[in-house]
Amino acid sequence: MSGLFKSPATSEAREPLPRRPAILVIDDDPAITETFVRMLTIEGHEVYAAPDAKSGLETADALVPDAILVDLRMPSVDGLEFLRRLRLRSRHRETPVAVITGDYLIDDTLTDELSALGATLYFKPVWCGDLVRIAQELLAAAHHAKVLNAGTISPTIDQASRPTLLLVDDCIAQRDLYEFALQVQFRILTASRGDEGVVIASREHPDLIVLDVMMPGLNGWETCTRLKSDKATAEIPIIFLTSKDDSNLSEHARTVGGSLLLRKPCATERLLASIRSTLAVNGHKHILAQRFHH
Repeated sequence: MSGLFKSPATSEAREPLPRRPAILVIDDDPAITETFVRMLTIEGHEVYAAPDAKSGLETADALVPDAILVDLRMPSVDGLEFLRRLRLRSRHRETPVAVITGDYLIDDTLTDELSALGATLYFKPVWCGDLVRIAQELLAAAHHAKVLNAGTISPTIDQASRPTLLLVDDCIAQRDLYEFALQVQFRILTASRGDEGVVIASREHPDLIVLDVMMPGLNGWETCTRLKSDKATAEIPIIFLTSKDDSNLSEHARTVGGSLLLRKPCATERLLASIRSTLAVNGHKHILAQRFHH
């Protein structure tokens, strides 16, 4: 444990030891939990374990881990409900979470809700190399979220230094609502048409684009295709908004290059959570890419 230590030869207190990254593992399978704890401990992390969602929430509240790995299918309270309850706690709204499952029959609705709650889905079996990579991604996301929060909390930071969002929607009321709700945390750009959004994105290079699907002229799918075909805007993450209730649209959104599709009406709290999780994922991808490049 970190803390102040005294040498037998001197009464001078040493500097506290650096805190190791803390990861919480929640799984009802003792064999999986033991394996994860052992491998992550070898990697130099402080690892805690809980056998179910209830004790996992209690442990998270007590220890405030840097990242959480939780099984999706657990008795009584499953991983999704755990995540919903976790996000209601202000201290855990930004905690990166990996949801792990052996169930390959996951529908788009569940995937979308996990993404909206700021979680990343992984499938079992998770081998040693996979687990190390997941932990690296979660901890990089935690670091990136702290950087974002530093820009959000400090009143002295001006708009130009905050992450930039481009809102593209032909509905003025919807656009104004999101702009009002998000302007405290982000620098906001707006466009009422797809072609206008492409021009602004090429010029301003926003950190993320929120894009309505159904627009006159260039619709959201076509707008995304143009953005992804231009090297200057191809890496900008895109969150689609649609009022259509079609389970196939989420897959189509990913096919054309989108990060996520949310259905209208979309509460500003959910949109904000989705923006933050998408920025975190995009940010840690860049961090890992730079790390492996060097």
